Amino acid sequence: MANALYTCCLVISAVVALAEICSKAQRAGLSCQQHEVQTADGYQLSMQRIPPPLNASCESQLLPFVLMHGLIGSGADYLVGASALALRLHANCFDVWLPNARGSTASQRHRDMRASDSAFWRFSFHEIGVYDLPAILEHVLQVTGQQQLHYVGHSQGTTVLLVLLSQFPSYNARIASANLLAPVAYLQHMSSAPLLLLANQAAAVQLLLERLGLFELLSARDVTKLGGRRFCGHASSTFALCMLLTSLYVGFSEYPLDRHIFASILETTPASMSRDQLLHFGQLISSGKFQHFDYQSASLNSRYYGQATPPAYNLQNVRIKVQLFYGQHDALTSRKDVQRLAQELRNCRVELYEVLGYNHIDFLFSPTAAQILYEGLIQRAKAIRTNPT
Repeated sequence: MANALYTCCLVISAVVALAEICSKAQRAGLSCQQHEVQTADGYQLSMQRIPPPLNASCESQLLPFVLMHGLIGSGADYLVGASALALRLHANCFDVWLPNARGSTASQRHRDMRASDSAFWRFSFHEIGVYDLPAILEHVLQVTGQQQLHYVGHSQGTTVLLVLLSQFPSYNARIASANLLAPVAYLQHMSSAPLLLLANQAAAVQLLLERLGLFELLSARDVTKLGGRRFCGHASSTFALCMLLTSLYVGFSEYPLDRHIFASILETTPASMSRDQLLHFGQLISSGKFQHFDYQSASLNSRYYGQATPPAYNLQNVRIKVQLFYGQHDALTSRKDVQRLAQELRNCRVELYEVLGYNHIDFLFSPTAAQILYEGLIQRAKAIRTNPT
């Protein structure tokens, strides 16, 4: 009975999440389409599409954009605020696609499993890179009839692209440009105190989660969102405390979030993650390497990788034009780690930008992002108008 009730709650949450993502676009006066793709391993992912305006002045040669969200996020992240990236791209005649990775509230369906099954949650960012992204990119290219697309990723959304291209280099040809906001690969110099604590106590955290039977973490249930609105809403007396706790995780920005924008973020965030996603990122922090998931067992690692330790991702396979943007005050993505990533992407045309005053989430939610970031991103994309022959 309890399992059936939990499954019912999951279904309701997914339906509500789908409606909320498109409702953000529709409130801005845009049309929004629902799309679904199935991955090779059976996960059924939702995507929202904001088609280009029906405007004679818009060029038909512009390539579509895929905007990939980060950990505990969703496609809705790119629709928050009047200057949100998805809205800016639409205003500049682009076809915009907003995928939702497996496990996020809007993508909790599978061909053979239910989201209430523990097996459903046995994935990390690796599976999002090697299964979700291929299905997403192929669908966008098929629907639009294009051979290439522009990619924007934030945080984990950057990680999964690097995983995909490291594992399947043929997809390099599909990426016309990549804009990686707060890129996460190397985390050796991360300064976020709460996440460092989790990484340093990884074995204890894993044991606790196993004993509690927790595979899905930070789910966006109604009670979670109600609590978020109550304690972190724009009129709440504890709003400053919420901002302090958030800043401890992501860094202290010189551009404080608007109270009303923070309330809009809480409509769809957090949007769930798996236990293994948390553990895998913790392994990157503790190892200082960008590597596959460590099963903490020489025999298991040997079974999956043919060696006792997890292999590093081969970034030499990544061969694209890429812009890396990192924030001066980002507590997750440090200057040293991003510079190391830029050096490891030796077969890419890399442009590296430090954004003064920014923390980890300002790339999505700061009212200054449109001027500081998005305008240049859009102009560079407009210069790429046709597919190669």
